[in-house]
Amino acid sequence: MVIYCNKKEKFYYVDFSATHSQLLLRSFKTGDRDYNVDIIIKGVSRSILPTEINGIEISVLDDDKTIEFLQEKFSFNTEHGYLIFLIKDNIGKEYFINGLSFGIFHNQLDILETSIGRYDFENFGELQKWYTD
Repeated sequence: MVIYCNKKEKFYYVDFSATHSQLLLRSFKTGDRDYNVDIIIKGVSRSILPTEINGIEISVLDDDKTIEFLQEKFSFNTEHGYLIFLIKDNIGKEYFINGLSFGIFHNQLDILETSIGRYDFENFGELQKWYTD
């Protein structure tokens, strides 16, 4: 089941905080829209991602064979609420994030500002979707 899909935009791996176990993927403001689209993944323990993704589709991985492979080769975890998020780009290439939850936010943050590890929710952005199992 697809949880989030945005095939029109390019997303970038912008930031990762080891101390907060958070990863930020961002589609920057464009001429067509005056806000960033931030995908914040929380509780991140592992990821297999490129730095640039053309279009994005996020679902929870449910293929037992692939889950077993990721657990054996890369120590992905499915205990204690951890999920393996399947990320697909526009041409169907697959990537993976091992984490607990993710949120989609629209915000006005500057290109060099991050939205992870923040406690000032005034500029955090407008929540569009939050997913946790």
